[in-house]
Amino acid sequence: MNTKRFADYLASKEKTVTSILIGILFCLLLSMILFVGFSSVEKESLQMKTEAERAFNSIYMALNKEPNALKANQIMKEEGVIGIGIYSSDGKLFRNLGTVPYVIPYDQFDEEDLHGGNAGLGIYSFNHKTQILHYMRLARLAIDLDTGNLDAGSVILGESGILSTNLDFPEILYVVMEGSAYFKSIVDIWVFTGIAIIVLVLIFILLLRLYFSNRCYKEMLNKQESLVSLGAAARTLAHEIKNPLSAMTIQVALMKKVLPSEYRGDLAVIDQEILRLIQLTNKVSDFLRNPVGNPQLIEVRGFLDGIKELFPEKIEFTSDSLEEAYIEFDQDRARSVFENLLKNSVESCTGRDPQVMIDIQEKKKGQLSISILDRGDGLPKVDKSKFFDPFFTTKIHGSGIGLSITRQFLKAKEGSVSLVPRDGGGTKAEVLLPSVPLKFAHAMLRTAHDELGEKNENTDCRR
Repeated sequence: MNTKRFADYLASKEKTVTSILIGILFCLLLSMILFVGFSSVEKESLQMKTEAERAFNSIYMALNKEPNALKANQIMKEEGVIGIGIYSSDGKLFRNLGTVPYVIPYDQFDEEDLHGGNAGLGIYSFNHKTQILHYMRLARLAIDLDTGNLDAGSVILGESGILSTNLDFPEILYVVMEGSAYFKSIVDIWVFTGIAIIVLVLIFILLLRLYFSNRCYKEMLNKQESLVSLGAAARTLAHEIKNPLSAMTIQVALMKKVLPSEYRGDLAVIDQEILRLIQLTNKVSDFLRNPVGNPQLIEVRGFLDGIKELFPEKIEFTSDSLEEAYIEFDQDRARSVFENLLKNSVESCTGRDPQVMIDIQEKKKGQLSISILDRGDGLPKVDKSKFFDPFFTTKIHGSGIGLSITRQFLKAKEGSVSLVPRDGGGTKAEVLLPSVPLKFAHAMLRTAHDELGEKNENTDCRR
């Protein structure tokens, strides 16, 4: 039983669970991409250190074999080395070949690397503007460097023509290299990493869209199947109910004539309930019939003026409502839509004035907004997606089909309806419909007026 309950719970939370799982998968893949990116950068850094060490050793070996430094200079050119240097422990230049700083520029290196014990393993800094790479490390062993003629005119050689220098630990080795290849490799890594992240994000968005669109499609299919079943049942039900209701109406009318007056109150209750059932069957018929109807030009404010007079409660327009606006809609269906929304607002509270107001505004892209505002008890705390489901209601005497009919009629004319809490309390029911521009509406009215005038003239002539 617990397993079934847990399965039902997961089914009810399918949307949330699936979104979380896709999100976790996305985070894992993103972490993997970033890990590969950082690992590749680390690999390039290690490779760069290895090349610097190899270059230094090659130059060092060449100097030992050929004191005149010709071979060493050739290796420096091949390896992209700008200069090498050996520094004392206080950072001052001791011997060099090529161009190196006179004093080690410690400010170019990361503070953590300098004091974190990495100096013995080798640390580097890279200047992105000049694309020059500086590498240094502490010497691990004594070095015997035969430099030959390192810097003509500035170095005095010994009697043998070879300058031999023993540098004991912890003297510093320093290499200045051309780093454009390293810079290109790092840029390529981050470019590919960035592209991979963008592709992953796009795939993630695509998966979510596919999932949600598929879910919406399945829900739509389920609703369509339900509506087909509901339609067949509702037609039969409406037919079966209307016949006995007609008979009951006739019988109540007869009873009113023959029964004493003290029974009139009970008969009125029966009459009222019969009328409610007739209205319900009519609404079911409305729900099942063609939602488009016969669209006609409707002047919204005047049309709503006539509807609000049907209610005893005071209903006013907001001060900034449009005085003139037009839509193309079937008049009977428009009456059903706005009567239902006004009725809901009027009945939104008991024992006080709901302060119902109508607001008409022109929206962007040729949309007309018609809002029914109230200060009632607000929307019930239930799943808002159910408000427009057929026969869903939170009212004691409600049928739950009014909002379904409203949405169906509006969707048929590329419109929509939404229910949202109103600032300060109450509810805002907003209808969006394509508006008819005033110049076209006036032209249509003139055409209709002219056609009516011609029709009247023809009628008079026939007479």
